[in-house]
Amino acid sequence: MKKKLGLIQTGGLGDIHIALPIALFYHKKDFEIYWPIFNNWVEQMKHYVPWINWIGISKENKEHAYNEPVKILDSLGVEKKIPLYNFLGTNVELSNTPYFPHVSFDKYKYIKSNVPFYYKWKLNECIKRDKKREDTMFNKFVKNENFVVTHLKASIHTATFDLSLIPKDFQVIEISNDGFVLDWLKIIEKAKMLFMTNSVMANITEQLNIDNIKYYIPRTNIFNNPIFINNWIWIKNKNIDPKTNLTGIKF
Repeated sequence: MKKKLGLIQTGGLGDIHIALPIALFYHKKDFEIYWPIFNNWVEQMKHYVPWINWIGISKENKEHAYNEPVKILDSLGVEKKIPLYNFLGTNVELSNTPYFPHVSFDKYKYIKSNVPFYYKWKLNECIKRDKKREDTMFNKFVKNENFVVTHLKASIHTATFDLSLIPKDFQVIEISNDGFVLDWLKIIEKAKMLFMTNSVMANITEQLNIDNIKYYIPRTNIFNNPIFINNWIWIKNKNIDPKTNLTGIKF
């Protein structure tokens, strides 16, 4: 009988994709993976990552972040559970580790899980791409072979940047909520340039080592960005929240 592992990261589609290789690490060690997430993401995660047992939780459940996932996992006989939040206001004791104040939120997940950090860039081994869905999305949006992709909306923030960086004759495709997030992969790969804020799309692009001209627009001034090892050009976010500047330095 396979050992059972439960991962606790209900929310944050970007966080879920960042952590998928953690599940892969344990899957390779013959664990059966159980992962409670918000209901509205279950369909796409089952489609692209069918080897994980995805379990839906309502956002309306006030205990959705931690207590409800633990309850569900217990009911399934899952003894080994790994909470992946680097900080959870309702369970601050989860962050009581020597490394919490000193590492980025993505690296925190890997240290907590005892998984080598280089695994983060094994996302391609986690997903089963769907060429038909990618082609449908590509044919729907791409009208000019010279096009750029932007993804400026993340959570409750919308980034802005110097639009003169985009050639005037290029088509601009803003990633929307159409389809599943991985349906956009062909468009992202074929784009001449990418402009992305800290989001699920930027993280997927990074983790898949997609090699094109990439501009990164930070959502906050300091302390809240994942570690990227690929060649991103960092540019200023004209809409950055000044409250996130904890240093007094004028960025």
